[in-house]
Amino acid sequence: MSEFHYWQQLSQPSRLTHSLENSENGKLKGYTKWVTIILGFTLAYFIVRDIWGMNTTQLTYLLVNGDYDQYRFARLISLIGAILTGLLYFLFYYYFIPGILYAFTSNIPYRWIQKVQLYVIPIIIVEKLITVIIFAAVGFATPFTFFSVAPMVSYVYYQDYLLYFLNQITVASVVTVWIQYTFLAQWENRKKVLLIKLILLQVIIAAIVALISILPMATWIEGWLGK
Repeated sequence: MSEFHYWQQLSQPSRLTHSLENSENGKLKGYTKWVTIILGFTLAYFIVRDIWGMNTTQLTYLLVNGDYDQYRFARLISLIGAILTGLLYFLFYYYFIPGILYAFTSNIPYRWIQKVQLYVIPIIIVEKLITVIIFAAVGFATPFTFFSVAPMVSYVYYQDYLLYFLNQITVASVVTVWIQYTFLAQWENRKKVLLIKLILLQVIIAAIVALISILPMATWIEGWLGK
């Protein structure tokens, strides 16, 4: 059985191509270990972010009112929610995105694309982790990341949807396209078309996330629950 050498194949994509082409059903020795490591890294990020208190400001009133037991319980629920969010985040990029890429490409096995995503996920998480570290250092957080042009655009023009859309197009987005193209282009004949599809995918994801960001989801859920 061929082996999965994470760092070697990242620097030399042709090695991964050779290993996969000579493997049985895309199975590589040591691959499961790296899936576990990257899943753990993803969960650790969401846990650290929650422990720092990012996105938990709505719980502050419990602490201010002296409801310590309720506050601790709420933080525990928040932590569980963060873990589930991290798990869903990993599953989205490891299972759902490869499915889209599989439909976008011609005859590239789904399992091969999943292995490429193992290089994409850490890039996205590292960018988010750096953002949280800087927010923690300065003592406050903003809705926009400095890895995008959204903060600069907001100084000259403020439109919610546009800014949230631009906020999703970050350095990690560019690196993601580069990694996916570098690996997948080895199995695709129409390389320029592939590049356009990869860029388009990032734009579509950014547009959907931006739309979700401005919609009053909490209000809709409360209305659906009859509150």
